[in-house]
Amino acid sequence: MSLLENLTEYLRQDNPYPSLNILEAALVCNSVANDKMIPPALLNDLSTLFGRERINRELKQLTSLGILENTNQDFLLNPQVLPDVSTLLNQLKENLQISLGSEKTAGEFLLKLLSYLQENIPEPILDESADNRGFALSWQGKRYRVQLAFSPAWLPAAAEEAAKEQYFIALFGPFAAQNWLAMLRYYSYPEFRNFTAYFDPWHQQKLNISRGGLFTYFDWFFRDMYGLKFFIPDEFPLALHNMGLLRYNDEK
Repeated sequence: MSLLENLTEYLRQDNPYPSLNILEAALVCNSVANDKMIPPALLNDLSTLFGRERINRELKQLTSLGILENTNQDFLLNPQVLPDVSTLLNQLKENLQISLGSEKTAGEFLLKLLSYLQENIPEPILDESADNRGFALSWQGKRYRVQLAFSPAWLPAAAEEAAKEQYFIALFGPFAAQNWLAMLRYYSYPEFRNFTAYFDPWHQQKLNISRGGLFTYFDWFFRDMYGLKFFIPDEFPLALHNMGLLRYNDEK
């Protein structure tokens, strides 16, 4: 069997999400990190999401499969399998099951969101060819990237570049089932809170206080197309309050 076939077989385990989180993080870091390594802070976040023992076990297994390389206890994606791993993860994200209206997959859902935006916002500019994994567009002088994701953990690794290049990132994925509230601490960083957003249509929840005005249309899309609302977890405003970013009405 090829490396990709071995990986595909491995991902058929009961809970593939720890591995999928690691692989997605490795792909992102291959693009945004100078050394292409998964930084220790990101691995610590993954350990918070899934437990250190489980993440260590997945790292060891993915290395033994030849998917990751281990250099002085740092991990990066094997460049020989990078294109195949990227293609595989994209296919898996597109085919994530979701039951909303007539949409059965996450890819269908995202394309319907794009169609809604093109019909309802004035003069959108599609910056890249859209597919059912994501799209990039400009609106009112601001740039946006919208994409499907398995993992909430890698977004902080991309936030600094987003802030530097002045574009907004919104991720859509099944995050609420993966202890995503562990990511709340990153809202203390302006780059993260101003330029990123999470949306979980599976659990009808969101984490967003960014300056991206387009994201308001995501809420309207969810309401108009499905009669649903993205709720904010109770822990989110509490965390913002504790950071000094949010005041209650009775505070002087």
